[in-house]
Amino acid sequence: MLAGIEINFGAFLLSGIGAFLLGLAWYHPKILGERWTELRAAQGGQKTTMSPLPFIASFFLWTLSACFYAFLAHFLQIDSPAGYFCLSCLLWVAFSMPPTLMSALYTGYPFEAMAIDASYQLGGYYIFAAVHIAFLEAGIL
Repeated sequence: MLAGIEINFGAFLLSGIGAFLLGLAWYHPKILGERWTELRAAQGGQKTTMSPLPFIASFFLWTLSACFYAFLAHFLQIDSPAGYFCLSCLLWVAFSMPPTLMSALYTGYPFEAMAIDASYQLGGYYIFAAVHIAFLEAGIL
């Protein structure tokens, strides 16, 4: 059943890169990063020196998510922009937003900070859809 699954390497790699780059912009101090840091500090979080590990891990994890997205889209035989958009929304609602919200509820993480994180995750899924739609429209998928 899974033997015929083929995913487009370029689509998932570009999706992962796009979602990662969105995070660099999203959490930039002049966009939402300063507010997010303030909210974390109000909770008792401390600023730490930045090592490359979170960036490397984020890039890897977004790329892994993008690979799964491409696999799932192919497996479900999605072949329309609306299908990719719906897949992004459903994956976010089912697998991304609930654990983020539950974590905030159990840890006391400020709701506004959770909203910044969850909306970034949704933006990442939308980038997955946009890249796949672009590949679809170009006849590559």
